[in-house]
Amino acid sequence: MKSRVMKLCLGASILAGISGIATTPAVAGSITGATVIGDDYLKIASDGTNTFIDQNASLSDILMGDASDPGGNVELFATSETLSNSQFENYTDVTSLKGQIGGQDITFSSLTYDDWFTPVNGTTLGQQWFNDALTANGLRSFVGNLGNVLYGQFVANGGLQRFSDPNISYVNQDDATGLITIGLAGHFDAKDMLAEIVPQQWAFLLPPSVQASEIVKVNYNGITDYLYGFEATDSGLVSANDNNVYTHSHSGNYQVAMLGNLPKPSSSEPEPVPESSTVLGLIVVGGLFTAGGKLRKANC
Repeated sequence: MKSRVMKLCLGASILAGISGIATTPAVAGSITGATVIGDDYLKIASDGTNTFIDQNASLSDILMGDASDPGGNVELFATSETLSNSQFENYTDVTSLKGQIGGQDITFSSLTYDDWFTPVNGTTLGQQWFNDALTANGLRSFVGNLGNVLYGQFVANGGLQRFSDPNISYVNQDDATGLITIGLAGHFDAKDMLAEIVPQQWAFLLPPSVQASEIVKVNYNGITDYLYGFEATDSGLVSANDNNVYTHSHSGNYQVAMLGNLPKPSSSEPEPVPESSTVLGLIVVGGLFTAGGKLRKANC
């Protein structure tokens, strides 16, 4: 099965660029027919100020948000952080959110130990994510020997488990361009959470604030992607279930994206197809492709 890594955070400037090159008014479609496969998940609803666990909440209500109002979320692999390293290494169950976007199947899944060791650019997904996190948070000079030491400590202290349980807030698609945007609920400032993982003697190296999303595994159109980002917007929400005053779960929204197929027509009318220049403009603005043709982006 093909797999690749893609991490695209859509900021206001990129969204404005996409709007500017669209030749027809954009209509956003949301995920439909959403179901959760597996038992290790939490439905997390929102009242506009707080998020709170509600296993009876409707998935369609939870996932109806967007970047301006993320709403609730679905946490996949909710018990990941309770596992020891040896337990996580031998844990093979996967929790998934399945549905359709633009008439095509899409599946979002939690990560297993093996996912973290998927080959990426001559290294592994875990090392690539960690290096990208260092770079995005002003610690690019650490990538290499010191970064490898820090990554080893990160893994030893249960860091992989901490970022294997993505919280999915919304899944939307732009009908004009096919762009699929996914909201990942996380910490607007993850420094306190990371300080618990990084050994105390290294904690002073952390910058004043840290932004890093969990990783979500996506299967769409026969291809598996791993999506993550390092630029959050303030969601305006705080988890009512946080027991630690320094933990602010769901306070940040990390929007990641992937270029999908144009939505299938819902009637006998032909679906408008954007001009080739529109698609090219989107790719250039979003930074979606490298010379090798694999979906990538600059750090965000």
